[in-house]
Amino acid sequence: MSIYSKSYVTTPQHSAMNWGSGSLNVLATPSMIAFIENVAFLYCEEDLDVSKTTVGAQITVQHLAATKIGQTVEVKILAVEKDGHHTHFQIEVYEGDKLIGKGEHTRVTINIKRFLDKLE
Repeated sequence: MSIYSKSYVTTPQHSAMNWGSGSLNVLATPSMIAFIENVAFLYCEEDLDVSKTTVGAQITVQHLAATKIGQTVEVKILAVEKDGHHTHFQIEVYEGDKLIGKGEHTRVTINIKRFLDKLE
């Protein structure tokens, strides 16, 4: 059972051929990772005030099966653990009933102004 999920329709921009990560017109691992980060980001944003956001800090992913472009994939958050400013996720990615990917992702809650000031 998932805590939170979001579906994505894969398009040519999500392909391995487009990303340069392969020569086939299938869902690229970098696109799957972006979907995972997006779901975790959206989940975290629900509880944050406007002065804060989260940034991706760590990700470990297994891409288990190919997905044709045009198919819909669903990213499911299965578990969330908060540890101070860190939020750890266990995530699975499905095409229909087929598990196509799984992994762990960590996001860090930051103060937006302080974060951007450090870049100056």
